[in-house]
Amino acid sequence: MAALLVMLGVSGCVVVAPRHDYPSEYPVAQSLGACPDLNGTFENAGTQLNQAASAASGPIWLSNFLLAPKVIPSDAQVTSLQMRGPARGELQIEALTADGSVAHSNMSVAPKPDGFVHSKPFSGFLCEYYQGGNVILTNEPVTGSTKTPPYEVAVRIYRAKDGSLIVARERIYADYFGGADVGREWFRFQQVRATP
Repeated sequence: MAALLVMLGVSGCVVVAPRHDYPSEYPVAQSLGACPDLNGTFENAGTQLNQAASAASGPIWLSNFLLAPKVIPSDAQVTSLQMRGPARGELQIEALTADGSVAHSNMSVAPKPDGFVHSKPFSGFLCEYYQGGNVILTNEPVTGSTKTPPYEVAVRIYRAKDGSLIVARERIYADYFGGADVGREWFRFQQVRATP
């Protein structure tokens, strides 16, 4: 939230409190500063943690949150994602199938937080400390219609003490009075052993 306050507050916007806080049943692992240690291999299939708030339709894939559309071949059955970083300002993500690697992505830390949410999807990330150290990136462009206000979608990635990834999909709605409203859906992706 602090980054959003910085990002939106720089332009004079006010951000209201989120509707969904971090799920307390998965305590956040200790991190050095704002950047969590995301090194590990994680199941691509996840579970939604706040289904009462909003039921997801269909499978929940970690690859959809972290990799740009069409990066993974359409016939690939991704079973897990291997991550390295964000030490030294880089986050490496590799999509794995039973047969090996099928896609690879590198993201660099964004040069500054101002207007980060408005950046090109999957182009960079920031580390910040909101309810624990996390990595935040934009994964959808601005959308909206004449009936709904425009919104942007960002993803926050936390490392839980049990080793799993806890991911928040944020919808950030700008209102016509210079403020913003943030809603979150929470997902969990279990850590698995890396295949040799």
